[in-house]
Amino acid sequence: MNNPEVFRPKTTAEIDDMVARNPLALVISADGINIQASPLPLVLQRNEDGSAVFIGHFSMHNPQLEIIRKNPRALLAFTGVQGYISSAWLSDRRYAPTWNYEVAHFEVDIVLDEEPGAAMRALNTLVSQMDANEPEPWKTTESPRAEQLSKYIVPFHANVISTTAQFKLGQGDPAQLIQDSVKALHRTGNHGLADAMSKLHQPDT
Repeated sequence: MNNPEVFRPKTTAEIDDMVARNPLALVISADGINIQASPLPLVLQRNEDGSAVFIGHFSMHNPQLEIIRKNPRALLAFTGVQGYISSAWLSDRRYAPTWNYEVAHFEVDIVLDEEPGAAMRALNTLVSQMDANEPEPWKTTESPRAEQLSKYIVPFHANVISTTAQFKLGQGDPAQLIQDSVKALHRTGNHGLADAMSKLHQPDT
């Protein structure tokens, strides 16, 4: 994607946080003839050297598996907060409307793991992240169906080769435009985008 430097996040932690808040990725792969894309929730983990790996799983009936077995290279596309910025919101209506967003793309090699126990490990990793903020987090051991369902998935880890991220949140826009946009976004219910823009543009203290 086109990735101007002004819109690139400054730290890896910003990208990791966006992915953790929005774990549903579009997993895209091709074998030279066919293209497949699957929406899958993924867990991003960092190794001691800072390299990244994603943990996830496919349904064993997913036709994309055939492509992965031929060509393990794939693109993981994540979308964070996003929304339209209307010129009707602005004090100075000479500014054109735009769309603000957070996106991160990861080029990966997918390694399928069909060893005994791998499916439950992948499920436990996903549930642990998704239930982390619950007062009483759910565990797979609470359901006799978890082990049964694990027989119908193919777990994988995806080793990250490259990362491209773009957080377009009004960089370079005048302060009044940002204030007008944030106020309107809150009024229309897009609090996530409003908060992201406010955080980026708040004065350093």
